[in-house]
Parts: sequence; C-alpha cells; structure tokens
Amino acid sequence: MQRLFSMFPAGLAGVGLLLVRFSVAAMLLMEAFPAGRTNAPVWQIAGASFVGLLICLGISTPLATVLCGSIELAELVSLRGIGALHVFFAVVLTVALGLLGPGAFSMDAKRFGRRLLVAPKH
Repeated sequence: MQRLFSMFPAGLAGVGLLLVRFSVAAMLLMEAFPAGRTNAPVWQIAGASFVGLLICLGISTPLATVLCGSIELAELVSLRGIGALHVFFAVVLTVALGLLGPGAFSMDAKRFGRRLLVAPKH
C-alpha cells in the first residue's frame, strides 16, 4: 500500500482527506438509495453499504474507490440533466480520493503507514 501513496498526511491535510472520504461515501449511499425508491434489491443495499463503510474507515482505499467509481459510472450512464452533473462530480471526487490516498486518519495508514525502523546496536 505504501507504494501506491507517497505519504499519509496528518494535520489539516489529513482532516481534509477524512472529510473527502466521508463525502464520497455519503454520495455513494445517496445514489444507491434515492429518496423516492424504497424497493432496492438486498445485494445493492449490502454492496453500497459495504463499499461506503470501507471508504469511511479508510480500509483498502484504492480498491474501495475503484468499486465506488464503478458504481457511480454505472449510475451516470442512466441519468440525464442535473442528476448526471451531480453524479459526474461524485465520480471526480472519487477519482481524486483514489489518487490522493486515505490520509493519516485511516486504517490503511495504521496498517501501511511510514514506520521508523531502529537498527539494533552490536
């Protein structure tokens, strides 16, 4: 994972990436569960919820953003007008998250972040 991202920024940049992760997950869930439709298939509910949870927690972020972007692109194909514009920007934000990485406040950073290795003294 460290090879995919040059760093896991902390501080304000890390908070910004945390907010981006929450925004991407919220947009995915809003697209998966539109207000007027209540009879979504169980697999759609489970899949979108699982991918949204992965993104919120920052677990396997590259894979989760690819899955999220694929779901959003599939939705984009079926839309026209202002709805398509909203989904287009959701795709752009998802791609940005995939390129930037999850940030320091994520499970990926805990598992794959930079570590200080101290050589034993002989």
